[in-house]
Amino acid sequence: MSDEDRQRWNERYREGAYQFREHPSAVLLDWQDALAGSTALDLACGRGRNTLYLATLGFDVHAIDVSDIAIQQATHRANRMDLHVHWVAHDLEQDIPLRGPYDLILMIRYVDNTLLSKAVRLLAPRGKILVEEHLVSDEEVNGPTDPRFRVLPGSVQQILCDLDIEREFEGVIQEPDGTQAALVRVLAQRA
Repeated sequence: MSDEDRQRWNERYREGAYQFREHPSAVLLDWQDALAGSTALDLACGRGRNTLYLATLGFDVHAIDVSDIAIQQATHRANRMDLHVHWVAHDLEQDIPLRGPYDLILMIRYVDNTLLSKAVRLLAPRGKILVEEHLVSDEEVNGPTDPRFRVLPGSVQQILCDLDIEREFEGVIQEPDGTQAALVRVLAQRA
């Protein structure tokens, strides 16, 4: 990701992008019963809504995003909630600057197949990865209009093929704001 992209995301967060999304992702809430362990990594964490939720569950969380503005906003919110998180402002198109291993890795609505493959290597034995991506769809759905930021059906499962797929979903869901989104959701575990 170029400095131009970082500046674009910083500007979006300065202008209030996602400021009202403080609730954790629905998939994280829906599949919480299958999550275990003590260490977690949230890739492309944005303002940290999922990161902070994991911290409230007792996870020791590392969270990475390209936007230092998003990280500042997330840090401020974590401090208000008296939660400790390891925040990292870093371009995820470069190598992940952490070694792991992690019991849980989140990659929610950030499309980068290379990063997803690298993330799998950071899983602890029996560690799990939870992925949610916008799916290519002919239906009228919210989310990115650029097809580079959507995935084809089955593509996430193919990348995670060396793991045990515990749960998966592909289809259209209703978002909390009433709009519809075409999504793929996968929870997979290292054997």
